[in-house]
Amino acid sequence: MSEALERPTVAHEAAGAGIHGATHSPGLAALDRITATYSLENIHRLAEAGQQVIWGGRSWESPLVFACDTIPVAHDQLWATDSRHSEAIAEDLFQVPGEFCSMIKAMIGRLHTDRDRRIKKVLHFGSGCEPISAVFELARRDGYDVHSIDTVSAFTAEEKRPHCIAFLVGELQRVAVWLTGRPADEDRVAEEIRRKNAVIRKVRRLVELRAVHPLYVSAARTRQLFMGSMHGFGDLDAFGAALDLLIGELDALAPLPLPPSYIPLVIAGGVGNQRILDAIEESNGVVVGWVLNGAYEYREDLPPLESLAHYVLDAQGRGDLGEAVGASVSYRRTLVEEAVRQTGARGVISASLIGCPYANMMQQLERDHFRALGVPLITLDMDVHREPPTEEQITRIKAFMEMLT
Repeated sequence: MSEALERPTVAHEAAGAGIHGATHSPGLAALDRITATYSLENIHRLAEAGQQVIWGGRSWESPLVFACDTIPVAHDQLWATDSRHSEAIAEDLFQVPGEFCSMIKAMIGRLHTDRDRRIKKVLHFGSGCEPISAVFELARRDGYDVHSIDTVSAFTAEEKRPHCIAFLVGELQRVAVWLTGRPADEDRVAEEIRRKNAVIRKVRRLVELRAVHPLYVSAARTRQLFMGSMHGFGDLDAFGAALDLLIGELDALAPLPLPPSYIPLVIAGGVGNQRILDAIEESNGVVVGWVLNGAYEYREDLPPLESLAHYVLDAQGRGDLGEAVGASVSYRRTLVEEAVRQTGARGVISASLIGCPYANMMQQLERDHFRALGVPLITLDMDVHREPPTEEQITRIKAFMEMLT
């Protein structure tokens, strides 16, 4: 590793923690309870009971969607169950090539399968990848009401001009009218921004504490925290209460030096397969830094719709939220480098979906960038299915960890 990226060793608290995290934790138990309630079938039941539910809208725009008394459902729920069956529908009925992105295929198949259920609205930001736009065009043919937010791009502060903000504010008002028939209740949106900011601050505090106690909260649990910062598992208040419990636990621990055998790592991208995360920890790897989506706060000194507009344009300029907001493919490496600096990580694990041109290009740029800096990096090509990883993937992870020892 280059001298420019050297940082002090992190610390940990071993008492009560093993490779899979704390064994007796009220905070983690509360997190388990709330995540257990967040399932596709439970969400469908809410829709069938009359609650307005939409696909999408759970990312940067979620404060507006919640303020419209609407439940936004993450697109990842489209492949949460029966993903192989959904993929087969995409290949057989829609003739999508077998080697294409598993996420796209699962989305096509699941939307087609669920076309007669109650969740019939889809919210889409126009800067999403082109295959996702095609997915939603096919969904229109199946009777879905698809609403697209027209895109604006601003990759530098100078490009974030007032007319760009005004245009996005107008687009957000169109979303409110689409969901409720009337303009946005800006007081409600402002309150939802404050609520989401409070959760983001708690998650950020937990990540800071976990850097001192990385063996207490496992990598798989930490990923749950990041996912919750987006949608709160449908209940921001209950999720925030679970975070408070966990913060209290970590605050009460005394730090100890991380044993020399442990290897601090940064993960970039969504490593969603728990078995891979476990394999990292079984090989004495400790994930001390994460580059995932949506870890930044919204501005509260602006009118709320302007705040949302600034958020999405700022995300483009720093590489956050990736293709979901049209961020430049070259920007994430800057966030990864910053995470390496802050944590003293000795290696980077970069994850992408098989068949995704955006992610594959991003990974190649990261390979070149970190090779020049002298930081070891391994790339993982993933699909969206929940089966255990292949032996090849596990072997590559363990070989990478052995190289770092």
